Parts: sequence; structure tokens; C-alpha cells
Amino acid sequence: MADSVDYAAAAGLMLLAAGEVPNFLAGMLPSLMTIRRFGADQEDRDTLRRGEIAGSALSIMVGVGASLAADSWLPLLSVLVILGIMLYMYEEAIRNPHAGAKPINDPGNLPS
Repeated sequence: MADSVDYAAAAGLMLLAAGEVPNFLAGMLPSLMTIRRFGADQEDRDTLRRGEIAGSALSIMVGVGASLAADSWLPLLSVLVILGIMLYMYEEAIRNPHAGAKPINDPGNLPS
């Protein structure tokens, strides 16, 4: 990175990049409530983790791009912080399904 940084531009790109993290994860994953309700079998959990990887990769790409545009590490740092928080929340939901959670294709989930 260069010696002179436009901190206003870096801060703006930092906020924009960090704000995209939840969007990428939401594009790859269902809501936390849905995960806790239907994430009852290993196949579903494996699929959710693949979504975490894809959403994380896209988020990091935006962080790197914003950091290069801003000539500052602030955008990437903000993406990594928000990504860590969001992945913690998703993992907590995956590892702690509701007591009555069933696989999403369970016949008991169909309307009567």
C-alpha cells in the first residue's frame, strides 16, 4: 500500500465492503431460523458449510478489491471482522438445531 491514504475513501469502501458480507452469505445460505429448524441431518449440514465457504470467498474477494481501490487494508480488515461474526452465528445455528428439527424433506413438514 502507498504512503498516503485517503482515509475518507478508505472508510467509505470499508463500510461498503463490510456491508456486503451478510448479503453474500444470505445468497448462499438460508436464514439462521431456517437452519436451526431444518438442519437435522449431516447432508444438510455439509451443504450449509459449502455455502459458508462460497459466501466467505466472495466476501473476501470484495474486501481485497476494496482494499486495493482504497490503497488501505481497512476494507479487508472490516470484511474479515464481519465475516468472523457472521460465520460464528451460522455455525452456532448449524450445531444447535431446535429440539424438534427434522430434515427439510421430512413428510411431517408438508402442509396437511
